Amino acid sequence: MGFVEDIRFREFGARCVFFDRFGGVSSYPFDSLNVSTSVGDTKENVEKNLEIIKSELNAEHIATLNQIHSNKIVKLSKDKKFEADGFYTEEPLVFLGIKFADCLPIVLMDVKKRIIMAIHAGWRGSYLGISKEAVKTFVNLGSNPENIIATIGPHICKNCYEVKEDVASRFPKHLSTIKKGKIYLDLSSINIEQLVESGLKRENIIDLNICTFENKDFFSYRRDKTCGRNIGGIMLIDTSQK
Repeated sequence: MGFVEDIRFREFGARCVFFDRFGGVSSYPFDSLNVSTSVGDTKENVEKNLEIIKSELNAEHIATLNQIHSNKIVKLSKDKKFEADGFYTEEPLVFLGIKFADCLPIVLMDVKKRIIMAIHAGWRGSYLGISKEAVKTFVNLGSNPENIIATIGPHICKNCYEVKEDVASRFPKHLSTIKKGKIYLDLSSINIEQLVESGLKRENIIDLNICTFENKDFFSYRRDKTCGRNIGGIMLIDTSQK
């Protein structure tokens, strides 16, 4: 099993981690750390994989959403699984997990109020302004955007994310490029701009710059079509301030 981590969060009693596709029990083409039952893998395999992740993180609970490509953000409930694309909590030892296989998993934390959030942003969620909605949610909880740090996890990069004109035309022209007659969209920059426009300091936003399409350590729907889903997110680990 492997993962990438933004260690900035450790200073504030949290872990921001994005797991690769290895170390699980699922067989081809979901090999091996698949976390989604909606792609054709068995429920038993997914449950075992989530237990492996839970053990690796020393988490009490792994939380996920039924992701629907929206801008909906909800408060964590361990007893209910929401149809949404973002959630937040102040509860420690609960990993807020976003499933991804090209879309952006974005992690945010108000380091003063110790509120954590994880969101899922494909082109639809980006068009609907989910990153702006994320910051708006923080502000409604009493946060100052200048106290929020954010990380964009592995996702399909601007050199690989080919889209049609009907998608590209929804965004400002500077956020797409044309190469050999094909249009490529920069989802990362779209969301960074939304976060900065909403009050985050640019230096508090990090893109890990890992392309799921190029890096075969990660599942990529665009590359493989039938494949598993990666997981990444955030967990509060310092229980002393609960």
